[in-house]
Amino acid sequence: MKKLSISQLLALLGAALLCLVLIWNSQLHSKSNISVLNPDCEQSLIESDGYLCEPSSVWNERKLSFHPQNKANMIYHPAPHFFLTNWEPTFHCTHARRIGARGDGGKWVCDPYRLKLQRDCLVYSVGSNGDFSFEKELKKFIPHCEIHAFDKNVYECPMNICTFHEITFGDGIQPNGSKSWLTIVKELGHTKRSIDILKIDIEGSEYAFFPLLLNSDKKSFPRQILVELHPTNVTLVHNFFEELRKNHYVITIKENNILAGPYFFEYVFLRLNPRFFT
Repeated sequence: MKKLSISQLLALLGAALLCLVLIWNSQLHSKSNISVLNPDCEQSLIESDGYLCEPSSVWNERKLSFHPQNKANMIYHPAPHFFLTNWEPTFHCTHARRIGARGDGGKWVCDPYRLKLQRDCLVYSVGSNGDFSFEKELKKFIPHCEIHAFDKNVYECPMNICTFHEITFGDGIQPNGSKSWLTIVKELGHTKRSIDILKIDIEGSEYAFFPLLLNSDKKSFPRQILVELHPTNVTLVHNFFEELRKNHYVITIKENNILAGPYFFEYVFLRLNPRFFT
C-alpha cells in the first residue's frame, strides 16, 4: 500500500474536520431557521443551544451583566418578604411576551416568537386547574405547537388546543398514584423531542417535584420553566434555585402574583449551554 505524504494526510484531516463541523452545525440548527436572521450569531446560538440569535457584541454584554447578579444572588437575605430580597433575574429576554389571560392565568415567556421559527414545538402545562387561557393564546400565536395539559383532577382541553392527561406528578410512589417525570415523557413518546416550555403550578409541591426532574435524564429537561413559587421553608427555596442554577438555568422573569398575596412569585427560567457560564 502506498504511503501518504504529510501534505496529503493534512489535507485528509482538514476535510474530515470540515465534515464534522458541517454535521454539527446542521444538528445545531435542525429545529430552527433563526440563524438566517443574523449571520453574526454563531456564539449566541451555541451558548443558548440553538434558541437565541444575537450579534456577539450584544451576547457578550449579556454575559457580563449575568455574572454580577448571579454572584449577588448567592448572598442570602433574611426577610419577612423573602422574594423581595432574594433571587433576582440574571438574564433578560429582549422580546419576552405575556401569554394568556390577565391576572393569574397569564404567564411570561422568553422570546416566544423564536418558537414560531422552529419546525417543532412541544409544551407541557402542569396544574391547569381548568384554566386554559395560556394554552389557547399560545396555540393562536404558534399554531404548530403541540400542547399537553396535566392535572390531578379531570378537565377537558378546548378543541384543537391541547391534549389533557389526568396525572399527578411525583416519584411514582409519593403522592399515591403519581408518575415520575421521565415515565410521563416516555409514555407520551417524547424522549427524542425537546420540551420547549414547562408551565407548572402545583401549589407548593414544586419543591418536591423539581429535584426528581433534575435527577432524571438531562435530555428531557425543558428549555423554559414557567413556575409559581409558594412560601415555605427558606432552605427549601434556596435549594430549589441552587439546583436549577447547577443545571444551567438562568432567571429571566420575576413577577409578584398580587392576587395570591405578597409571598407568591412567578418565575421564568431559561436553560443555556454550559459554555455561557464561562
